[in-house]
Amino acid sequence: MIHSKARITAVGSYVPEKILTNQELEELVETSDEWIVKRTGIKERRITSDLCVKAVNNLKERSKKSIDDVDMIIVCTLTPDFHTPSVASTVQAILGIQNTGAIDLNAACAGFTYGLHIANGLITSGLNRKVLVIGGETLSKITDYSDRTTCILFGDGAGVALVEYNEEHPSFISFHAGII
Repeated sequence: MIHSKARITAVGSYVPEKILTNQELEELVETSDEWIVKRTGIKERRITSDLCVKAVNNLKERSKKSIDDVDMIIVCTLTPDFHTPSVASTVQAILGIQNTGAIDLNAACAGFTYGLHIANGLITSGLNRKVLVIGGETLSKITDYSDRTTCILFGDGAGVALVEYNEEHPSFISFHAGII
């Protein structure tokens, strides 16, 4: 068994200011606040784009960590702004991070988990030392607001984890893919 050498050292997040409430959904589809909350616990969802960079900026502000030496950016999303360039390379350009790899990963709901798993593997193998894993979705642009069974679930937001080499105190214990 290979022992992890990676640790999550900082996190950040961003949710847009624009809110879509259950009351607003009542005007779009046959539903009610009570019905939505009872089945999902959701009271509101956030709607917008341009989230990943803001989540990284939140990470920097909260942790006071530098991202200048990040050597891989993984963005996990099923709602990229374009097919190409990737969201990761756009984030790299906007943040001015030099000498880094940049890839997008589309694994829907499991994307961020897979992104962390890949970051752990890259660091543990010695290929990388500092990886930004960003999960960002703008599901508002693909949600069918006439479908009550799905439109009540989705909103927009982004989260980011900074994963760094740390052989003495790794934070990754195990990973299991497949049906449990």
